[in-house]
Amino acid sequence: MKIYIVGSGGVGGYFGGMLAKDKNDVTFVARGDNYEAIKKNGLILKSKNGNFTIKPAKIIKEISEIKDPGLILFTVKTYDTAAVSKELSTVVNQNTIIITVQNGVNNDSEIKKYINKGNVYPGLAYIISTKIAPGIIKQSSGSCSLIFGERKKFTNEKLIKIQTMMKKAAINATYSDDIERDIWKKYMFIVAYSGMTVICRSTIGRIIKNQTTKTLYERCAREAIQVAKAIGVNVAEDAFDTIMKVTFNTSPESKSSLLVDIENNRKNEIETLNGTLVKFGKEKNIDVPINEMIYGVIKLLNY
Repeated sequence: MKIYIVGSGGVGGYFGGMLAKDKNDVTFVARGDNYEAIKKNGLILKSKNGNFTIKPAKIIKEISEIKDPGLILFTVKTYDTAAVSKELSTVVNQNTIIITVQNGVNNDSEIKKYINKGNVYPGLAYIISTKIAPGIIKQSSGSCSLIFGERKKFTNEKLIKIQTMMKKAAINATYSDDIERDIWKKYMFIVAYSGMTVICRSTIGRIIKNQTTKTLYERCAREAIQVAKAIGVNVAEDAFDTIMKVTFNTSPESKSSLLVDIENNRKNEIETLNGTLVKFGKEKNIDVPINEMIYGVIKLLNY
């Protein structure tokens, strides 16, 4: 199976690197300095479980160079989803499997607006992994788990085979029997984690050590849970406790990717994160004042 990593940053670089290390046929799609660095030095992955280099790494500059893709890991930032999907529509075939590993809750539906061939499935990852320099990925925290599944309620044998392949590559992969539940489980965490680290300009450790900001964090998470229930998501009774457990298990020095992007004056995913929750809240007539505050402050400051 030909595997393509579309979005060779922290997340795509990590999972693609693990698959390539296990001798799978992996090609990275990258541009600019990232392409040049990987082409010259290989993909360098630094993780809590050890460091390694994929050299030579198979790499291309353009999506148009993709040939006969069996699996595409779609790991671009959500603001690039539409543009990248349009490009991919010219290279996928009926048998291509696309797994979107992005923040947010409806990315597979967005991709399907532009791609009418192949099969698109939602996914998510629990990982803190960053491109610290061109061609260099550093994984610093998180369970490094990759979860994906079929929105329709039946067992997808193709996805189960992909899970097996990933497990062989030492990836903590899970085929979900309720992918909407699992997507929202992460989303409810990430809106609090991302939003609060940005407005506090702080690591998660400092936020949860301070009682005032910890309380705001908790209220932000509870708002997300309330919205999820209103939408009809199968929210577990212990959802809040789970969010806080994930929070406390996250490295205290960690920053959200939203904060990292803002600190580096890059485009960011505020619309996908707190912006989307505010939108859902309005649709369901649910007040989400903490998320509205986070969203409004970030938009006002033109981040």
